Amino acid sequence: MTVDNDGATFDGISFASLGLKLVKSNIPLLPETRQTEAEIPGLDGSLDMGAEYGPRLIELEVILQESSEIQYQNKLQQLAKLFNARAGAKSLVLDRMPGKRWLCKYNGSIGIEKLLQLGSFTLPLKAFSPFSESVHHTTYPLRYGQGYTYGMGLRRGSQYSFAVKSSPQLITVHHAGTHEAYPVITITGSASNLTITNTTTGESCSVNVTLGPTDVLELNCAPMEQTAKKNGINVLGLFSGRFPKLIEGLNSLTITATSPNMTVAFRFRHTYLY
Repeated sequence: MTVDNDGATFDGISFASLGLKLVKSNIPLLPETRQTEAEIPGLDGSLDMGAEYGPRLIELEVILQESSEIQYQNKLQQLAKLFNARAGAKSLVLDRMPGKRWLCKYNGSIGIEKLLQLGSFTLPLKAFSPFSESVHHTTYPLRYGQGYTYGMGLRRGSQYSFAVKSSPQLITVHHAGTHEAYPVITITGSASNLTITNTTTGESCSVNVTLGPTDVLELNCAPMEQTAKKNGINVLGLFSGRFPKLIEGLNSLTITATSPNMTVAFRFRHTYLY
């Protein structure tokens, strides 16, 4: 449990604008694990078959204070609308961690302890994707004033768009986060028989497609999405291999293609275990 002297922002709306003061936040250091293991007769213990992370539960202890009962009830109405679970997951940014966001939604129940126009309660939130991520995509140049803090691993001048005019061409993509990131890779320009290999992870994919000078090929590498589109049209049937992910640090990638004259851009959010 962390004591918070500041506030937070949910879906772009600050707690302060709603009369809320964030008193404490409870964000587990790591999400709960789902362990897979096997027991073999005659073998002591068990075999570790790997682990996955479940959703992360977040609790925010807040105080709401207004000068009149009417204003107090109006603020409760605004809060109910803001945290409506049916609206889906929204971005949560804590003032003490301004460079990171959590995608979460209301999950549970709220009991309010009220004395006159002062109410205290705990907001239960659930991040189904249990990792924090940078508040901006890599398409935003890194500048002062964006909320990023030292220790996030970000580097000024990191390159995420590359001109590719020869084959093979080696490029390096820096991922500052401590967990895997799944980029959207956008190829603009002419080429054919395209292959992208992350030699750092050993993952490689190919798209048997011919691109003209104005064509755009987009590869979404996110596990629950994984699409390949040429000018917005599905070409997943021409895709083979594994969608590449990015691990922490420098990722060395090799781009091969026939007669390339294109730009390859990587768009993602730096993703963190905490």
